[in-house]
Amino acid sequence: MFKILNVKVLLVVSVIIGILTIKISAGSSNEKIVFLGDSHMAYTDWNSMFSHVNILNHGIGGNASQDIYNRLGLVIKDNPKKIFIMVGTNDIIRGVTPDNFILTYDKILHVLIKRLPHAEVYVMTILPGYFENDTLFNSVVLMLNAKIKQAVEKYKKHDNIKFLDIHESFMLPGTLRLNPAYTFDGIHLTDQGYLNWKQQIMPYVH
Repeated sequence: MFKILNVKVLLVVSVIIGILTIKISAGSSNEKIVFLGDSHMAYTDWNSMFSHVNILNHGIGGNASQDIYNRLGLVIKDNPKKIFIMVGTNDIIRGVTPDNFILTYDKILHVLIKRLPHAEVYVMTILPGYFENDTLFNSVVLMLNAKIKQAVEKYKKHDNIKFLDIHESFMLPGTLRLNPAYTFDGIHLTDQGYLNWKQQIMPYVH
């Protein structure tokens, strides 16, 4: 009789432990941090720079804002606790109008807030460039960054969305250009450039 009762107790305990394990496993997905963007995001190993967290690199070279919007389903599926997003360089290169760019960016933010209401979203500014005749490019970067800031402020009632202005930290002092020490081709970053980026966002990656 006691043996039967002990077996039943063990079965009940096993079921409870199983349920708790499933719940813990389901919650663990929410420990992921997604880095979302273009080649700036794609071309480094963020997990090596931030080894204390689990970063999923959703950077794809050549992506513009519409490309990011089109693949938000993958980000939602990952159910991250934080999302760091930077996009815009390829919009400028493709000649996307500022109005169309910010319209798409706003749609991105809207989807992330609606579908991942508990995730913290960190919106980073577009980086400057350093190449011949880059004046127009860098002036557009400034204009789009101002529009991105306005788009974020539209959602300021949501405490989980933040605007990170890292643009100035990449600039060559006294100019609007990318510091040449931070780039190997005028757009993409050197290791030194990524170390600077790390310093700018370190307080938020945890």
